[in-house]
Amino acid sequence: MATIKPALLKAIQDRTDLSRAQTYARIQQTASSDFLPRHLAAIKVGADVGVTINKYATPEELAQLRQAGSPVVPPAPSPARPVSAPARAATKASGRTGKKKAGNQVFVVHGRDLAARDAIFSFLRAVGVKPIEWTSALAMSKKAAPYIGDVLEAAFAEARAIVVLITPDDLAQLRPELLSPHDKPYERTPTGQARPNVLFEAGMAFVTHPDRTIMVQMGTVREFSDVAGRHVVHMSNDYAKRQELAVKLRNAGCDADTSGSDWVTAGEFVDPLTRAPKTKAAKRRGG
Repeated sequence: MATIKPALLKAIQDRTDLSRAQTYARIQQTASSDFLPRHLAAIKVGADVGVTINKYATPEELAQLRQAGSPVVPPAPSPARPVSAPARAATKASGRTGKKKAGNQVFVVHGRDLAARDAIFSFLRAVGVKPIEWTSALAMSKKAAPYIGDVLEAAFAEARAIVVLITPDDLAQLRPELLSPHDKPYERTPTGQARPNVLFEAGMAFVTHPDRTIMVQMGTVREFSDVAGRHVVHMSNDYAKRQELAVKLRNAGCDADTSGSDWVTAGEFVDPLTRAPKTKAAKRRGG
């Protein structure tokens, strides 16, 4: 049986400041959540925390991770092309560098559940990602009296990722006269459903930025067939779910930093229908 390489274990500890026992626990969690042998889970954890994994993994091990659906090494960059003198001069004059979007920003689509919204914001900030506040999104539209669609389009364009937060804010059911014998139970009784603005804006995001849109669900909500088959992060306080969201943020183009430990506890992710009621928060944007 393959074992975890001691040098890889030390590299992970150096990157995270975790103890040996904590590092083993994190590897075991990854092994359980991703159904990987421990030596492959250690490679995946190393990649997640920023270790240069090519030093510690064989091509065969990397191939096994790809086959398991957990690739950890990005494609090698293409060789740089020589730049002509006029092109260099034009680049210098214009100040354009070809880098990806400035700022490590995310736009969060959410409803009325401000506790859920605050939990997501706390988590994003803990991994070094900046959620776009509504007033900032207004400024991005560059209009004095913009339509909501104008604000959303501007924020979507500036964000590296769009997080659609689905929470059971409304209660909905099908009207009795429209029921059929084959309808599922949730059609017959009041069931949690996301706010209409969240469903509408999720559609906008998927139409305009399908590869940068992440769906995050808290609690149980009514199914909606238009997103059937798309992967949804069913967010909770579990380490594996937090890591899953961080991986999706990276896939969307964000620099999500999980090298520390604050992100493991930042934000309280519980079923909104079981959360203890709190004093009403100050009003913020939410449909």
